Amino acid sequence: MATQTWLWTSLTVALTFILTLVNGNSEGDALFTLRKSLSDPDNVLQSWDPTLVNPCTWFH
Repeated sequence: MATQTWLWTSLTVALTFILTLVNGNSEGDALFTLRKSLSDPDNVLQSWDPTLVNPCTWFH
C-alpha cells in the first residue's frame, strides 16, 4: 500500500512539474520566433528564454 501511495505522489509531482514548463504565452512565443529569424552575431538576444512566462523579464 505504501508503494502505491509513493507512486501516485511521485506521478502527481512529476506531472505538475511538466505542466508548469509547458505554460507560456502567445506574445512570448511570437517574440521568440522573431528572435530565431534574426541575425544576432554578438548574442545580444541570448537571454531571451521562452520558458519564462513573462517576456518582459527578458533582458533587452
